[in-house]
Amino acid sequence: MFQFYLTQYNGAFLGPIAKVLGKIFSFIYTILAKVGIENAAVTIIIFTFLINMLMLPITIKQQKFSKMQSKMQPEMAAIQAKYKGKKDKESMAAQQEELQALYRKYGTSPAGGCLPMIITMIVFFALYKVIYAIPAYVPEIHQIYDNVAVLTDQNEDALQYVLDAGKDLRVTGVSWSDMTLEKLHENRDYVVDCLTKFGGENWTKLSSYFADDDLSTINKSVKRIKKVNTLFGLNLAETPMAKPFPGLIIPFLCMIFQFLQTHLMMNKNMTSRPDDPTQASMKMMNKTMPIVSGLISLGFPIGNGVYLASSSLFRIIQQYFINKSMDDMDIDAEVAKNIEKERKVREKMKLEASDGSVKNIAKMKVTSKDDDNNKDEGKKYEKGSISAIAHMMNSKED
Repeated sequence: MFQFYLTQYNGAFLGPIAKVLGKIFSFIYTILAKVGIENAAVTIIIFTFLINMLMLPITIKQQKFSKMQSKMQPEMAAIQAKYKGKKDKESMAAQQEELQALYRKYGTSPAGGCLPMIITMIVFFALYKVIYAIPAYVPEIHQIYDNVAVLTDQNEDALQYVLDAGKDLRVTGVSWSDMTLEKLHENRDYVVDCLTKFGGENWTKLSSYFADDDLSTINKSVKRIKKVNTLFGLNLAETPMAKPFPGLIIPFLCMIFQFLQTHLMMNKNMTSRPDDPTQASMKMMNKTMPIVSGLISLGFPIGNGVYLASSSLFRIIQQYFINKSMDDMDIDAEVAKNIEKERKVREKMKLEASDGSVKNIAKMKVTSKDDDNNKDEGKKYEKGSISAIAHMMNSKED
């Protein structure tokens, strides 16, 4: 049996991250509730903006890497063309050495753009866990659902309906095909988990099993749940297709915002070379990502669509200012900084090696200063080439 969502167990890796994000979400909701705004959708929007703000340094680093990658692409293509078809060990080693020198020149690495993307995806999946089971992370919202769960637990017919609804709604987090009334009695949070996925018809049906004072309490709680769990009349627990209008507006906004986001981002990273495979893949991504975003929000609860739409909207604003910043970035100055940094690293390694403080350093062939001068005397290097960069470093070291 799977672990129940309200235990906040989401795996040894994502679980702790989801808990941290859940505490932030709960804090925002509590602050908003104190000023009279008790709405999970508004909390999702503010929460999404805050998380994206916290990830801004990572985003900037990724954008900087993309700009550098675009700038170095012609030189990389030239190196690859130089060694095209050469499969011998010496040629492959030489090609790798030149590529590494190129990456050092621009202060990047082949995996430079992967880490920010990995971190972004980890946060996304952990955040999805929080949004999909908000009552598990926000005590105030959990209490509202629990008020209904207490009365449901005391009503056998109502509890049976919750059991049947759990199977029909395919509530995840627990195997509802193996669920029994006894298990629902043993853990009321199972009931709460199912109630969080209830739509309008489910609440109407559940209310029909109660009468008198219990019905009055149920109706008050349901009214408050709908206030907390809706956006412009849309239930965050339902999919857009449950109420096509205005439900389908959410997937539509996801597609539009995603298109604008990728358009702003990729225009800055496009090269002028039509045969550039990186550019071709970016163009394909620009076409497919908005469609994927719309399809995802179409099949998931509206709350998740709100997250995707608000996240893209924030990144559109964010990307606008990042693009402005990137326009002012001096690539040549950045390259010069990287050259100086590389020179200092190599100088430090030589000093440590001479002092014997570094062990197991690979043996390197060292030529004398006079040999270098004789070898390079009168030799001209193309400005900006790898050879020129390497010669510049050696000259500064001497």
